[in-house]
Amino acid sequence: CVYEEQQMNKYRKRIFSFFLLMILLTISISINCNKKRTNINRKKQIILISVDTLRADHLSCYGYSRDTSPALSRLVEGAVCYTQAYPNGCWTIPSHVSLLTGTLPSRHGVNKTWQSIKQKQYPILNDSIKSISEIFKYYSLNTIKFAALPDELGFSRGFDINNRVDPFANEKIFNKLLGQLEEYKNKEFFLFIHTWQVHAPYSRSYFLKKEKADIEKRKYINNFREIFKKKKSKNIPADFLVFLKENNLYNVKDCIDLYDSGIHYVDGFIGRIIDKARQLNIYDDLFFIVVSDHGEHFAEHYRKKFYGYHGVDYFEEFIKVPLIIKYPDTNNPKKVSEPVSLVDVLPTILDYYNMEIPDFVQGDSLLMPYLKRTRKYIVSEAIAEDKVEKKMIRVGDLKYIITMRNPSKPERVNWDSIVRRRLYDLRNDPLEKNNLYRDLKFRQICIDFEKILINVVTNSAKIDFSINKTKISERTIKDLESLGYL
Repeated sequence: CVYEEQQMNKYRKRIFSFFLLMILLTISISINCNKKRTNINRKKQIILISVDTLRADHLSCYGYSRDTSPALSRLVEGAVCYTQAYPNGCWTIPSHVSLLTGTLPSRHGVNKTWQSIKQKQYPILNDSIKSISEIFKYYSLNTIKFAALPDELGFSRGFDINNRVDPFANEKIFNKLLGQLEEYKNKEFFLFIHTWQVHAPYSRSYFLKKEKADIEKRKYINNFREIFKKKKSKNIPADFLVFLKENNLYNVKDCIDLYDSGIHYVDGFIGRIIDKARQLNIYDDLFFIVVSDHGEHFAEHYRKKFYGYHGVDYFEEFIKVPLIIKYPDTNNPKKVSEPVSLVDVLPTILDYYNMEIPDFVQGDSLLMPYLKRTRKYIVSEAIAEDKVEKKMIRVGDLKYIITMRNPSKPERVNWDSIVRRRLYDLRNDPLEKNNLYRDLKFRQICIDFEKILINVVTNSAKIDFSINKTKISERTIKDLESLGYL
């Protein structure tokens, strides 16, 4: 009898546990369904801001000692700050295409070196891969762009209003942006903003010490970009370097001061966009994202390189970028330390509004718990140098980088010509000084990572999308000249 009573108690407990589990599941499903239903019905108003060349570790809200970004610090008080965010390419064009399509450079194919632009032909985004603006246009959102990115490469696709300008270049353009924000305040919209104002030439002087430059010199620095537009010479960026050298400003410390000044300048405009959104009573419902496409190098690993140097490697200063997302109708600040990448931005927005995520997308929704995501690695590729390619994979705290010569095919590979391998432990070696590949006990890890990388890139490029080329416009050439590329 005692035995039978014990067995009955076991069954009772199991039945009770089962019913309790069913109740909890029902509640959970109900909450999720209501949340999905709420998000479906919510007015879709989305602002995506990309600040070119912005290092995460030079922002106050990421722990920087200098107060470069007071507006972003206020934004983070009610947003999610992803502290380990990485682009999928290390220079502007491939990185932004990855951001806007949720695909790796080996899939979208817009990944040639910037030197290739001098030949006046460049790969363009295939029509089979839809950009974020094209997807939102399908869902009847008004799509607006303020970005001086090349239209001919696909950056204008899907935009009802295509302003090929840097909105932070001057007050006139910025006021136009605010005017369009006001015009669409009662409508559903996607607004994409991109600015070059942090990118070299570092033309702001806010943090430059007083004794370093008088009023006239500061005026020249602060107005340099406008001066360039008025002159026809192709050597204006070179002239700016001459100016820095002649005035003893061409050194790591002063260049950092100038770079940080550009961040402070851009932060002011972002703050004004937030203020305008509050004034229009749309801020609470905004899906508001701030991100960057790559970082900048200040002699951390290449001792003589500290001005306008990026796109050539995958050290943290080159590729660790900010990613700040203010989700609609939430004031729950949070810091997320799991590694994420730019290909995750598009599926996250689509998932939030319960929109279908296209099959070509390679990113994961950041709304999904980390342990349930299909991808536990970050891949970056497509450096800006010619005749060389570097590819990176990060798994946990380990970062593995390979260098190959004479890459070919749309995915830019030459697996038989790998000339350098590097492995860094970011937890124990955050400055990336110790290449663990030299240590034989880490060799198998490197072999395993390389197999994953080969598999990822190979599968990424398998999708049957032909890569077409287009002629590069004179305007794009001029834009690149203004940034010192050509």
